[in-house]
Amino acid sequence: MRIHEYLEILDDPEEGRLIRCVRCGHRFCRVDENYKEHALYIERKLDTLPLRQVLSGEDSFVVYQEFLCPGCGTLLEVDPYCPQLEEGNDPIVWDIRIR
Repeated sequence: MRIHEYLEILDDPEEGRLIRCVRCGHRFCRVDENYKEHALYIERKLDTLPLRQVLSGEDSFVVYQEFLCPGCGTLLEVDPYCPQLEEGNDPIVWDIRIR
C-alpha cells in the first residue's frame, strides 16, 4: 500500500509490516516507527538557499530539514524548523503515523 509519493508499506512474512522506498526498495523501519529517524538527514540554513535570504541581512532563525532515502538519495520530505521555538521538543516531526 502506498502511503507517500515515494514510500509504501510492505508486508514481510518474517519482519512484519515495513516502510520501504518505492524507487529502490530500501527498507526504513517498522510501520510503528518514524521513517525520518532512519533517513539521511540534511539541515540547511534558510539564508544559504537561493532567493531565501532575510531582507534585513540578519541570520535566519529557520532551518530546512531534508530527509532522503539512504538507498537512492530520493528527497522524501522537507520540513521548516525553528530551533528557538521548539526548545526541548523533538525536532523531527512525524508526518505519517500508521496503526
